Amino acid sequence: MPLNQALPRVGEPTGLLNLNWRNIVFASRLAAAAIAALALAYWLELQEPQWAILTVYLLTQSSTGAALAKGSFRFLGTMIAAAYALTAVKLFSQDPLLLVGSAMLWTFACYYGAARASNFAAYGFMLAGFTGLLVIFQGAAAPDAAWLVAVDRVSEISIGIACATLAGALVLPDHAGTQLRALMASTFRALADHCALALRAATRGQALMDERRTILPKLVKFDALRSYTRFEAPEMRADAATMDEVTREFLAVLAAARGLHLRLAALQEGGTALPEPLTAALEPAILALGRIGADPTMPGHTARVRAELALIRRDLAGLARRIEGSDDLPLGTRADAILVCRQAVEMLRDLSLLALAEQAAFRPGRGAGAPRRGGAASGHPTALLQGTRAALALMIFCVFWHATQWDQGIAGITGLALMNYQCVNTDDPAKLGWPYLRAVVAACFCAYFTIAFIYPWLEGFQTLAAFLFLVLLPAGLLIGTPRYARSAGTFTIFYVAAAATGNVFTPDPLTFANFCFGLVFGMFVCLMVARLVPATARAPRRRALRHTLCVLLPQAARGERPASQVAREITHLLGALLPQLSLARAGHDRLLRGLLACASSARELGRLRQVATDPSLPEPARRAIEGGLQRLAALFAAWPSSAPGATPPDAARDALAGMWSALEADDCRPGSRAAGLVVEAATSLRFLEDRLTRDHAFRDLASLDGRLL
Repeated sequence: MPLNQALPRVGEPTGLLNLNWRNIVFASRLAAAAIAALALAYWLELQEPQWAILTVYLLTQSSTGAALAKGSFRFLGTMIAAAYALTAVKLFSQDPLLLVGSAMLWTFACYYGAARASNFAAYGFMLAGFTGLLVIFQGAAAPDAAWLVAVDRVSEISIGIACATLAGALVLPDHAGTQLRALMASTFRALADHCALALRAATRGQALMDERRTILPKLVKFDALRSYTRFEAPEMRADAATMDEVTREFLAVLAAARGLHLRLAALQEGGTALPEPLTAALEPAILALGRIGADPTMPGHTARVRAELALIRRDLAGLARRIEGSDDLPLGTRADAILVCRQAVEMLRDLSLLALAEQAAFRPGRGAGAPRRGGAASGHPTALLQGTRAALALMIFCVFWHATQWDQGIAGITGLALMNYQCVNTDDPAKLGWPYLRAVVAACFCAYFTIAFIYPWLEGFQTLAAFLFLVLLPAGLLIGTPRYARSAGTFTIFYVAAAATGNVFTPDPLTFANFCFGLVFGMFVCLMVARLVPATARAPRRRALRHTLCVLLPQAARGERPASQVAREITHLLGALLPQLSLARAGHDRLLRGLLACASSARELGRLRQVATDPSLPEPARRAIEGGLQRLAALFAAWPSSAPGATPPDAARDALAGMWSALEADDCRPGSRAAGLVVEAATSLRFLEDRLTRDHAFRDLASLDGRLL
């Protein structure tokens, strides 16, 4: 999500214009705060009062905590940038090369920091880069007045922050903690519905994927909302470590549900009927999950939900033990049935742990904890490239400015700095940049029409305020409707910046048109440089993939680390990657599904290793399993270096087939410890076989090259 974009409010319509009373109040509050900020800036005779009204709309957020967080980082970034810019002007105002060099250094530092940070910390870095550039170049044009430029900029932004924050805190405040609780509850219910779908063998795989794609974007919002709660009352604050645990448990449930459904679908496609007792045991789980998904009061009945899931898990675990001890079913049939039971038990157990973690996220007396590292932040090489790219765009524009002696250079610098916002922490700047540019052009045309044909008829600030209110009210309604929030927010920000003239009310359409051209041209230059110098987050995704295949899975296969720890680390890696993934892209979706499969596969590799160390297992089977696990570990480690379509999946299937043959050859007395170990190992082999024969995302992990990632 762009950092200057409000989070959609929970429970509001995402289609047509939202005209409920809360959104009307929101739009009215926003317009009143903006006009109050403009009036105060006029009264103080600040040079560019439009920055006060602009700041109000830049701080548009759906919660009090988010507005306070964004305002705090904006103020801090403005103060630091003003101090640096004044120093640069004082030292280098007489030397253009050194002045531009200092501006490039500042731009690099700010956008490098923005790429490494997350949420509004990244916004603070970007705002510092933007403000620093404006004060440096405006101050260099009149070094004696540089201090006044900096003071005015800080004052104007501070007024906007104060008006926006007070309006949000006094008029229908909506806390980030409240939004986070509601989002967690709705996501939990959606996950329960997802698990119910996974338990139905007839569910199409595409339907399960579509359902998963609606859940995952909600997980990305957890960390942002959690970080905003630090600015609210203690009882509204969510614990950072617990929220990380919540995200991991969500991913663990998705991984278990995915593995379970693959096995059920395989049985149905193969015409293999589940034992009647198992089919009967799964039905109560489906009904219970459906009730949880449909119950809006679920957050208040966590204990009841966990108790109900515990009873179902107990019944399924007991059924698995009975099937394991039966001697009238072939080994393959028993392994299939027990695998379904075990995967269902794990899925329901993870769902219960998730309910417990959610309950603990707002434990009384706990603070928000330390900010989470990772999240949407880019890795060091990517951040270096993004900082270098921003500095390069500035250098190219300054060369053009110097060569042409263009009188709208400051406007171009403004547009360039604004477009840089859209190019940080995104693999495709054009996806956000071109719509942003179009919204700015539309805002400039509308503002020009206003200045040329409407302002000459207005007299005094009262009529100006009335006109602005009539314009800003519908704009606020659009901002409060998630479907239009991005484009409406961008349009309104630039419209009010242009329509709020200087502290002397002297509309000048020609000067304004020249300014708009410079603004748009600067944005265009920045966007072209961003296209020519791509800076993506592919490297962190590639590292996560290689670490999972080459290190973590082999560790689980060799027994070097507990399988549960390996699975948790994989889900942690996936949780950190989530904000960087666009599931509409085939490669990103395959990476997510493949890492989910790796997390659940790590558990099964650990089970196989545990079986192999049990002395009750017949010696031939133990040797076969130990040898097969060593072979799998070597194959996983070599997998990413293989060419696409190479043989590691086939070699891994051969290793599984060798272990399976050894298990079938052992004729153990039914009900004995050895027989139970054979069935348990066969169950894990069946799961791993699914990964290598049916799970294309897992099979194709090695072929995910940089272009797809």
